[in-house]
Amino acid sequence: MKVFHKSAYALRWLRWRRLSQKYDVTVFPNNVGSNFHLVYYGFRHILSGTKIGRSCTILPMVLVGKKSPNLSYWQITIGNNCYIGTGATILGPVTIGNNVTIGAGAVVTKDIPDGATVVGVPGRVVKTL
Repeated sequence: MKVFHKSAYALRWLRWRRLSQKYDVTVFPNNVGSNFHLVYYGFRHILSGTKIGRSCTILPMVLVGKKSPNLSYWQITIGNNCYIGTGATILGPVTIGNNVTIGAGAVVTKDIPDGATVVGVPGRVVKTL
C-alpha cells in the first residue's frame, strides 16, 4: 500500500511539473487561498512558501521571490482581495495587506498596509483607502 502512495505522489508531481513548464506558470501547491485567479497565460513564478490569501488576482509576467537565498519559508505574505498587475515584482521578506492593488511594473520591497495602491520602481504607496 505504501508503494502505491509513493507512486501516486510521484505521478502527481510529474504532472504538476509538466503543466508548469507547458504554461510557464510556477505556483507551488497549498500556497494560495480560495478564488485565486491567474488571468491569461504567461510567465508567473511564485516562490515556494509564499502565502496568498483569498480572492487574489495575478496577471502575467509576475515574479514573487526573495532578495537573498538565506530567507526561510513563509516570509512573503499577500493578503485577501489583492490585485497584482502585469510585470510586478515582489521581493521578500514582505507582508502585503488586504485589498491592495499593485500596479503594472511595480517593484515591491517593503511592507504594504491594507487598502493601498502601489506603483513605481521602487514601489511607493500612492493612495490608501
